[in-house]
Amino acid sequence: MDEKIEKAFAVANYMVTLSNQRRLILEEFNQKIIYYTNGATFKVTPELINFTKTTIELGYETDVPFIDANSFPIIITDVKEFLDNIVSVYFEALNEYTNKFIGIKSKRKIADIVDL
Repeated sequence: MDEKIEKAFAVANYMVTLSNQRRLILEEFNQKIIYYTNGATFKVTPELINFTKTTIELGYETDVPFIDANSFPIIITDVKEFLDNIVSVYFEALNEYTNKFIGIKSKRKIADIVDL
């Protein structure tokens, strides 16, 4: 095969692998930001964190109804503890995602990307 074609295939394979790995670590991040409490499922997002913080600032700290990811109402008995837990879940997942993303950006070989 012509050398230019081989290089083009190598670049194309690298780009596809890079794209797939980015997609996989994003999916992993989205799974890790799921928080379960009292039989409810919450997807921890900056919006949920801000809403929870605002709820506390408005003086609602105990027995506050929230809507979970399945659109079910759930009573959060201790909103401050809930906030601490969701912030912890979010930042642990975000830090791991960031580290993996940076690791992918620094790799130049397909085998190195896949090994992450």
